[in-house]
Amino acid sequence: MRVMECMCPVESANSRRPPARPRLVAIDVDDTLLEADLTLLAECADAISRARATGVRVVLATGRMFSSVRPYAERLGLDGYMITYNGGLIQSLQGERLWHRPVPRESAIRLVDEARRVGFCLNLYLDDRLIVETDDDERVQYYVSIAGVDAVPVGDLKAALQHGEPTKCLFVGDADRRDAVIAELQASFPELKITGSKPRFIEVTHREIHKEVALAAVAEAYGIAMDAVMAVGDADNDATMLARAGWGVAVANASPGARRAADIVTEGARGRGVAEAFDRFVLA
Repeated sequence: MRVMECMCPVESANSRRPPARPRLVAIDVDDTLLEADLTLLAECADAISRARATGVRVVLATGRMFSSVRPYAERLGLDGYMITYNGGLIQSLQGERLWHRPVPRESAIRLVDEARRVGFCLNLYLDDRLIVETDDDERVQYYVSIAGVDAVPVGDLKAALQHGEPTKCLFVGDADRRDAVIAELQASFPELKITGSKPRFIEVTHREIHKEVALAAVAEAYGIAMDAVMAVGDADNDATMLARAGWGVAVANASPGARRAADIVTEGARGRGVAEAFDRFVLA
């Protein structure tokens, strides 16, 4: 028997008995914590602040770069680990690194050719810098407008890879071709983890790294069992995190994959859904 009543129907659910109240909450950033215009609702920030005042830990869990998510963590007053690059890098604002699991160089070099073949733009993330072939590309400009970081054009991505292994690789292209390209990449790169996030984005990380694994590592570092963790997200790359946490919460705008993995789907979208989950399960 489930112990949580759904805010609205879900397509499937997990049968678990979490504790009465979460001790740690992991929140995805884009289209979960943030609104479509990349703003943060006051009611969402207030719910997080009130939860932290009671001793609940709050962790941002995102596919974004560390430097891209840092301003939001600082605005919320967060002081612990952040899960970035879909779990490829876990680090605190103070620079304490829990781990770094990059994409193997050989695989990244092959991805450069694959991106050209399928007609997608490829972003590489080296030393928390956004490395691109050229910044004179609508797809790069689109990404930069969301991430709020500067792109570093290098011309030759393969040459750039001789200086290090990327924490993550990101394909940016047409939304209507994304799922087909994901299927092709999964068949060609079994050593990598490949998921969709935003409609035009394909996230590529080390096979053993995704948000669920990173969240479990953070919870262990804090001495908190996973059944005392609440995870909130909206996209396919959040699905394993929602399935593993004691409370898996998908906001109303979530993808079908995230909904299937969740225990609860909120009535509110994005930040209103996050505030709703905090009010009902953390602060009640």
